[in-house]
Amino acid sequence: MSLPVFVCLKWGERYPAREANTLFRALSALMSEPFRFVCLTDVARGLDDGIEPMPIPDFALERARWGHGMWPKLSVFKPGMFEPGTPVMLLDLDLVITRDLAPVLEHLRRTGGLHIIHDWHDTHERWFPKWFPNERRSNSSVVGFIAGEQAQIWDAFHDKSWDILRPQINDQEFIHRHAENRHFWPDGWMLSFKKSLAFHFPVNLLREPSRPPEGSFIVCFHGRPDPEDCAGPPFRMWSGGEKFGFFPVSWIKRYRNAYAPPE
Repeated sequence: MSLPVFVCLKWGERYPAREANTLFRALSALMSEPFRFVCLTDVARGLDDGIEPMPIPDFALERARWGHGMWPKLSVFKPGMFEPGTPVMLLDLDLVITRDLAPVLEHLRRTGGLHIIHDWHDTHERWFPKWFPNERRSNSSVVGFIAGEQAQIWDAFHDKSWDILRPQINDQEFIHRHAENRHFWPDGWMLSFKKSLAFHFPVNLLREPSRPPEGSFIVCFHGRPDPEDCAGPPFRMWSGGEKFGFFPVSWIKRYRNAYAPPE
């Protein structure tokens, strides 16, 4: 049986090798079963031993458009990237892993298909659902699939120009539309730092963001802030728009101290 594969993508300058190394070290410490860790990247320099660098597969979209929706993520679905039948977990770099992901892998093996986050409601949508009946779509911070089962996503993407891709908004909307046998991860498994744990003003001035509950597996930091921002020194503002703070978040700082390599 093939080892499960965790995959991250790193290109450009926003996330250095340090963030891939942090994710790899956290998984190495927390996982109860062996795994491969693959970094799809255009610059492999600085990656820890044990991380397998792989080139980002070629596709038609010009590089200047890659960040208009994180389109390189779709390259993970190219046939032949991983042995058919292998559980694959595509993880963003700006994550905090809260515990062993073996149950997540077992859920993926047992269910099959493609698993993606059911995007989180904003606060006003949670508090006043009748007034803001917004459809929850998909968030691609954590995607799981069985290698060999989702090649149609690559087929629909790899030779398309920006003019064709642009109406589909971004990578996660593309996956939402093109995935076969799509499932959402169970509620509470994948949390949003901004939408699940951080507080609005003025509560944010009195309480730090909540610790992830025991049933969660991953906290996602989509957009801003990044985990590194929230582990910084006091009186340096971190912000996720309407939710912000001026002090390090204790549980994020402990995570970074445990797994992030020295700068």
